[in-house]
Amino acid sequence: MRVFKSRKAGFFSFIIYPVFLFFLLIIFPSAFLNAGEYHAGGDETKSGLETLSCSQCHTMHGSQGGVSLLYEGTSLTPKLLRASSILNLCLYCHGEVNPGPIDWAGRTPPQIVNNQQGYLPSAGDFKNRNYTNEGNRHSIGLNVSANPPPGYTGTWSAVTTRASTTFNCIYCHDQHGNTNFRNLRYDPGTPSNDSASDPDRVEITYAFNSSSDPDDDAEDVNYWGPGASTAPNKFTRTQVRFRRSPIDSDSPKRGIAAFCGKCHVDFYGASGDANMGGSASGGVVGAGDNNSSSTSPWVRHPVSDIDLTTADSNTHADISNWDMVASKTRYIDPSSVFSGDDQPFCLTCHYAHGGGNPNKLTTPVLDHTNLVFFDGSGRINMDSAFDADTGRIRNLCGQCHNQ
Repeated sequence: MRVFKSRKAGFFSFIIYPVFLFFLLIIFPSAFLNAGEYHAGGDETKSGLETLSCSQCHTMHGSQGGVSLLYEGTSLTPKLLRASSILNLCLYCHGEVNPGPIDWAGRTPPQIVNNQQGYLPSAGDFKNRNYTNEGNRHSIGLNVSANPPPGYTGTWSAVTTRASTTFNCIYCHDQHGNTNFRNLRYDPGTPSNDSASDPDRVEITYAFNSSSDPDDDAEDVNYWGPGASTAPNKFTRTQVRFRRSPIDSDSPKRGIAAFCGKCHVDFYGASGDANMGGSASGGVVGAGDNNSSSTSPWVRHPVSDIDLTTADSNTHADISNWDMVASKTRYIDPSSVFSGDDQPFCLTCHYAHGGGNPNKLTTPVLDHTNLVFFDGSGRINMDSAFDADTGRIRNLCGQCHNQ
């Protein structure tokens, strides 16, 4: 019998029998490679295996054998949480200290604050360069009760009632798991739509192939490359590929851009939408790229249906330069090879979490909105060799717009 204990003495998180594990390995030989997302019961993972037990986050009694079951703090909390707040509970495993393996499969959670595991996180992290600049990112820990995202059109109080007025991880991620990539909510902006069956939901499907880059237009996200199945590699920027082109007519909506658009409403849409500009479905070459009366000029950067062929033909972007930086720059890549159908989207320019975003090492107050900065040599701002003095926003824009 194998027993996994919590880090508080006297408490058994859960028990799994070797015979049961052997049975699973025989019946589901790939289960441990394609285990679905985390914080989930068996009915919500691809493998049908539980990936986190209730007792790792909740405590029925607060103590056992005279030993506190709280991870931090001394007072019992609402919803039987084992920490003093939702944020502190998440950071117990995902904060600055690596807790090591936490489940029966031996998985180690990724650090999202001040990552020290020696890799470039796909989503960035909330602390970088040894200081916190929360004013210009998804500001975990701050009271956002009166600060909905720019362009938000829903009922913000419904969101803060569900997730607390302090911005934390469960604004975007489902703490109890779902079938979306990284447990991203089906609708982070409207709790009443946040279910796997709601017609207004966003689905972000994923695939995994450890040896070759999959060409699968039905999948939005792929883990890829040697060792991609193991932490921290599967969270590394270079091991995550975005494949499926976001199509605005999809029902349900698909992909990262549509997910971001649930809260950042003004910044997501197809060509021709009033909040985006341009011409419907990309229109003719050059449409929306000038201020003539016969076209609609862009008012926001496209994230949905404009590809490199259109941008290169109207000389607004440089496809040859894109080819040179494609290994660093992120983009929607429906065909799995570099070609003119590649599209920019939210994560081309932004980290979902943050990453330092230096303007200058000495002026962090000028750092801005989770931007993925590049220095003059094309290195990303989270790379160890990054030169903060050359990390200007024009270097980011110049990855595609090589004017």
